[in-house]
Amino acid sequence: MRPARVSEPLYRVCSYFIPRLMFLNASQAAQIHWGDLVLALQGFPEDCLDLGSAEFWRCWMERWATLGHDYRRKASQSSSAAGRKTLLRSAAACFHWAEFMYFSDPVRKRELRHEAKRCFHASLELGGPRMRLGELVYGDVVMPYYLVFPEERDPRGGAAPCVILSNGLDSMTEVEIFAFAELFLARGMATFLFDGPGQGINLGQSPIAIQFEGVVERVIGFLEGQADVDAGSLGFFGVSFGGYLALRIARAIGSRFKGVINLSGGPRLAPFSSLPRRLKEDFQFAFLGGDAPGMQDVFRRLELDPSGALRTDVLSVHGALDDIFPLAELEALDRAWEDRHELRIYDTEAHVCLNYIGQYSVEIADWMSARLTARE
Repeated sequence: MRPARVSEPLYRVCSYFIPRLMFLNASQAAQIHWGDLVLALQGFPEDCLDLGSAEFWRCWMERWATLGHDYRRKASQSSSAAGRKTLLRSAAACFHWAEFMYFSDPVRKRELRHEAKRCFHASLELGGPRMRLGELVYGDVVMPYYLVFPEERDPRGGAAPCVILSNGLDSMTEVEIFAFAELFLARGMATFLFDGPGQGINLGQSPIAIQFEGVVERVIGFLEGQADVDAGSLGFFGVSFGGYLALRIARAIGSRFKGVINLSGGPRLAPFSSLPRRLKEDFQFAFLGGDAPGMQDVFRRLELDPSGALRTDVLSVHGALDDIFPLAELEALDRAWEDRHELRIYDTEAHVCLNYIGQYSVEIADWMSARLTARE
């Protein structure tokens, strides 16, 4: 018998994903631990280490799903509410990591997303931050949301400033986005998290809305009707493709926000043909797209024109080695937006700069807090 471990060949193959799997240090968001990584991946087939193959992600999915079921079973056996809550959070994260790059069976992928959401909701019933859950409708898409409030009320009273957070292509509101939300909550800001068209639980059900500013205007209209939200002090945050959406929001309706954060988005995508297979499938699934020419046409329609006056402050964080949103395009936008745009570059990082997430997550939350919580 040998202790469980991740083999060296497998570690080399998936090392880029490990910082993402260990996402931040959340207290409420669904999250795994290092030992979960070992338990899920020990004994991974050595002849199945091609990230570009469907077989790799099938094996990956089965192992993380098995661990998710184990956690859910242990949650049902726990003698304490605190224990059940912790185990359900882990189950939710495992189900998400099972499906996040699995595209061979869309029905199975959606089932796993629903499992993750159910486990997370069950954990909230056992205790969580002050929040309201509900649904908004945009066109024919139902958008589940969480409106979450900071634990500490502002002693000066009044409604709370609020940050709207957007998913990327393959993230889940209950995992990555909720983890980011905790950073803003800790600084006295409310957060609004939602599954927009083609996002979260709607992934693969409807395409992501290219005119996403219409979706965000629907959200703003809702927040304006909430007495405990200061709709005059709003921020917007997006990660990965959500970062692109953040730039789009800043360009289209920036006057509605005091600050916008773009984490690893850009005004233009790399050519569809240049993307790795898993990312091609990711985009095709999110946009319900077809062949390569059709997806390249979607990419063309997504291109963002940075011309014109910007009416909000924007912070972009980007890796110089990003092969999804090329840095050069973002640098051109930085020059066009001049003093309203701040660009922070990590020279040794790729998409989402995962090795520095523990550092820049604090910096971006402080940046937003300075704009939303300062009293005039």
